[in-house]
Amino acid sequence: MTLRLTRRAALCLPLLLASCGDDDAPAPVARRDFPPLRYGYLPVISLNVQRVETAEGFVPPSGGDEVSGLSPVNLGDTLFATARDRLKPVATSGVATFRILIASIIRRRDTLNGVLEVRLDVTDGDGGNSGYVEARAIATHSGSIADLRAVIYDMAKSMMADMNVELEYQLRNKLRTWIVEPPAEVPPATAPAATPAAPSTDQSLPLPPPPASPRS
Repeated sequence: MTLRLTRRAALCLPLLLASCGDDDAPAPVARRDFPPLRYGYLPVISLNVQRVETAEGFVPPSGGDEVSGLSPVNLGDTLFATARDRLKPVATSGVATFRILIASIIRRRDTLNGVLEVRLDVTDGDGGNSGYVEARAIATHSGSIADLRAVIYDMAKSMMADMNVELEYQLRNKLRTWIVEPPAEVPPATAPAATPAAPSTDQSLPLPPPPASPRS
């Protein structure tokens, strides 16, 4: 008996074969390269204090739609490490205290919303002069999420880049008097240009020959 394919079945056959091939295709490989986020290569901000402290007591959020705990890099540790990388005490008194207010990434279906917020308090040795700044960074991801850990890492990296810019901006605008700028570099002295030798003024002509002796 000869089997015959209808025209409709013949048209559908390539689609059926393609769908079978998809079942055998290898699953996408999950990303595994998540280096720590550090910022020691950025310019140091010198503060007119004796020490920079990191405040204890920050509790990472959890439960509900919170997914920051799935981050390949700990958001709290990254923020504290950035403070150590960027803030340098250079005085003999005074304290700067760096604290984390928010470090959160929330997922609702295919949307992730991340927020980082920190505060830096400064006070002099006598406690009579003080100030503070707050800096905030946000990021959003919308769309399909094939690798959740990779998406969270990229969001954290983006927020940390913004945080470095925002924190320095707030410091230079609201705590400018607490920042110690490095001394201006003095350009190296250059040797004075050699003065060209003055042209010789000796215009003397050859001496004339001695007069002839008189004849006797």
